[in-house]
Amino acid sequence: MTLRAKLLTDVASARYAVLPRHNKNNQERGWVMDSNALYAMLPDLSARIMCNALVNEANVDWDEFCRNSHVRPVRFDGQARDLLAQEEMLLQKSFADCTANARNIWFDVGLRYRAIKYGELGLAMMTARTLGEALQIACRFQSLTYSLINYHFALAPNGACALIGSCDRLSEQMHDFTHYRDLGAIRTLIADLMGGELPLERITLTTPPPPDWSNLRRYFSCPVEFNADQTQWVFLPGAASLPLPMADSDLLTLYSSRCDTMLRRAQADSTIKGRLAARLRSCGSEFLTAGEAARMLALSERTLHRRLADEGTRFSTMVDEARYGRARDLLTDGHMSIERIASVVGFAEPSSFSRAFKRWSGMGALEYRRQAQGRDSRLI
Repeated sequence: MTLRAKLLTDVASARYAVLPRHNKNNQERGWVMDSNALYAMLPDLSARIMCNALVNEANVDWDEFCRNSHVRPVRFDGQARDLLAQEEMLLQKSFADCTANARNIWFDVGLRYRAIKYGELGLAMMTARTLGEALQIACRFQSLTYSLINYHFALAPNGACALIGSCDRLSEQMHDFTHYRDLGAIRTLIADLMGGELPLERITLTTPPPPDWSNLRRYFSCPVEFNADQTQWVFLPGAASLPLPMADSDLLTLYSSRCDTMLRRAQADSTIKGRLAARLRSCGSEFLTAGEAARMLALSERTLHRRLADEGTRFSTMVDEARYGRARDLLTDGHMSIERIASVVGFAEPSSFSRAFKRWSGMGALEYRRQAQGRDSRLI
């Protein structure tokens, strides 16, 4: 049976019409496994969840785990940061490998993916008017989720709906990992959107049951079928029009627009300049050297400098821009001292930072902070 035939199979005595995903020039973006999606920026909260599980439940050293994953160590110092989707995927693969003999942890980890942890996307889903609209938003921006499954939204005339998933080119272990984790994550997402209610009719997954399914079964009030032909989350008739408790059309417009901007940036980041900028944005207090950046981009250092010159910039200029952008954000936020900000953006001495900031902006750091806070006060 073809995929389209499966999508149109009768479910709950009603036919589902597959709604088109958001597209550009009438072509589907294919974000989930598209190479451009690797340069989307995701909140680091998925990495935090994996780190917590590895350190506290598997006694794994996180820094060593990152190095073995070929990812620059991800630091958690109390401030949320963004992470490249490419790095997120590498961490997921290593996490699945590291916990392959304890697969129940995959479902448990999924339960921790609260809606708000998806950042701008989570806020867009939570402020949607109805459950159906929230699910469509999730599918439209699914490259901003942490799932490796490609979900389509389907709607029936009686108001029932379904998330229909497919995942190609995944190893058997990664196929099971992402299904078990999504089983927990989507369950949590629906509960968050609906205030605890789960308007599900049934779930079918193209994977064997988790090893401890008899104990995990209590999380679901609907039938869950494993080793099925198609991955589907089927909702009850009328579920698509159920109102969400945090619906707000103005906030929905704002956060959806921000998600669009993030995806456009991911497309731009497919250039060497864009890919480097994305890497620099995800740095902690230690900015990359040219050699480190070249290795991450699979280039020689000489080629990196040549390609950047072809695109009209230099490595040192981009590092300066990244430092300036980070400094502006931290000054506007107002929670850090000037001395601490200087350290975070890579300056050993506050005086050096002050000189650099005046060169970048034409004003001192304290003056910039006062003006930024004044603008915020006027807006309020």
